[in-house]
Amino acid sequence: MKKCLNLLALVLAMALVFTGCSLSDLGLKEEEPQLTGEVGDTFETMFFDFSVDEVSSPEEYDGYTPAEGNRLVVCKVTITNTFGEPLPMFDTDFQLQWGSGDEDYAWAVDAFNDSLMPLEWELLTGDTATYEMLFEAPADVDRFMLVYLEMYTDADGNDGEGDLYNVNFSV
Repeated sequence: MKKCLNLLALVLAMALVFTGCSLSDLGLKEEEPQLTGEVGDTFETMFFDFSVDEVSSPEEYDGYTPAEGNRLVVCKVTITNTFGEPLPMFDTDFQLQWGSGDEDYAWAVDAFNDSLMPLEWELLTGDTATYEMLFEAPADVDRFMLVYLEMYTDADGNDGEGDLYNVNFSV
């Protein structure tokens, strides 16, 4: 009986201590990370925060025109390094998708001006970079998603995958 009373007292004391505290006050996450969103949403990955700030579909981009049957899709992406050390970045970290088929995706066009995301670059600790990404997609598609898949190598040298982030939009 005494153990029961001690346990009850401990539970009541803990309830009083944590009254009014949220999980985030305790250093715990209140909800799962946002994995799907829209233009303007900020996503928190294990390495960086990112957002797709604007999307457009111009007829041409700095003299670049799409192949016949295609259209251009431009995504303006902002990335902030929250990892604590410099990050190697690649334009292939992001992919444009528009369907569930094996061929319903595109990689960014190689950078040919300073506004486009470089093929490979380094994002220093705490730094923020904003680049445009230029894609070619079928002309008859108007619903897209820009995706990012967390990929890493752990301390033991094992490759792993984390979360898949999707930014849905129409142009």
